[in-house]
Amino acid sequence: MNDAQPIIFVRGTGRCGSKTLANQLGMHPSIAKVPVNQCLPEDLIDWTDSHVRNRCPNMTDEALGAACRAYFQAYCSCLISESGIILHKSTMNVHRLMTLLELWPESKIVYIVRHPILVVPAYISADIVHYKGAHGYDATVVNSMLRWANDVLAYIRSPVFGHERVIHVRFEDMISNTKEFFQKIYRFLDIDDSFSHTLPGPVDYDDEFVLNEDERKWIINSSEPILSELGYKSNEYSSQVPNHILDRTELYPQRRLSAAPPTIDAVQMLRQSIKMVAKQGHHRIGLFGAGYLSHLIAPTLNDMPADIICFLDENPSLVGATLGGYPIYHPQQATDHGIEAVIPITLVHQEVLLDRWQCLYEDRIPIIELWPENKTDPVFV
Repeated sequence: MNDAQPIIFVRGTGRCGSKTLANQLGMHPSIAKVPVNQCLPEDLIDWTDSHVRNRCPNMTDEALGAACRAYFQAYCSCLISESGIILHKSTMNVHRLMTLLELWPESKIVYIVRHPILVVPAYISADIVHYKGAHGYDATVVNSMLRWANDVLAYIRSPVFGHERVIHVRFEDMISNTKEFFQKIYRFLDIDDSFSHTLPGPVDYDDEFVLNEDERKWIINSSEPILSELGYKSNEYSSQVPNHILDRTELYPQRRLSAAPPTIDAVQMLRQSIKMVAKQGHHRIGLFGAGYLSHLIAPTLNDMPADIICFLDENPSLVGATLGGYPIYHPQQATDHGIEAVIPITLVHQEVLLDRWQCLYEDRIPIIELWPENKTDPVFV
């Protein structure tokens, strides 16, 4: 494998069909697929940027990038002997899409999206069947919708949206017009577009989650501007629940829409929370949690109504690193850096972070919800 071997990065939101897409593309004789979701270039870049840069401040961006390229190339070389285009698939790494294009100038990105009416119940069904609330995670209508929305918003806001080396495709088109869907991708990749595909049937879950009418309306209404950007028309998906599954819309009450957030955009949520904190007289803010959502919002933090000082996280592998140029401290270091209030940065584990912070600081450093998750008022849809 020479250094200039072309690479296809397949990316997309969770439960969007990216694995099916990657498996299908990997059947093409001109494409060699490495295992999905393993040895992620984005993770290499994140680790190098946050850890190596701190320890080797004189190392140039070019040298750091070369190290990431070399490691990933060695990984692919161990798995692929034939020539052709390398195909690598992962999901939910939107924050590094542009970096992939910069570090791998021979690469192209195939980005797949799927309508949230399909993604939200897929998240919940997978959680019911495979995870059952493991590690404190229970997928609900709200947090599943927020996960979809903020992945897509980060993609739309990134410079790769509309980039000449990125093709944007929809899951629904892969299902409804398979031949034209793959021809479009192969022409984008400049390879033979006559290869034929037969897609596998859908996965059936015995405990499949079904959205009720109010939930479907909320999802469509709250995501309409995003859907428009992705090429969906407002009338493509009716909010009406099909009659044959109406009897399933009352199952799993703990996962239902019980409180609608003020917005599905985490950046706007954070801005509102910071305004609330600033009104209380606190101006040095710490963000509690340095996980995936923090990576998505980090590029937007320069334009906030109070000073963001740092991220705070209890994971020892993150403490001492940086995220988007902001240091990551342990929560026990909050007083050392003059933190006056904190906001949890998560779409899934907010209650866990709230409880954990209360155990550490009680009321000495207040923690403000990212959004009022336990509101008991009726949901407005």
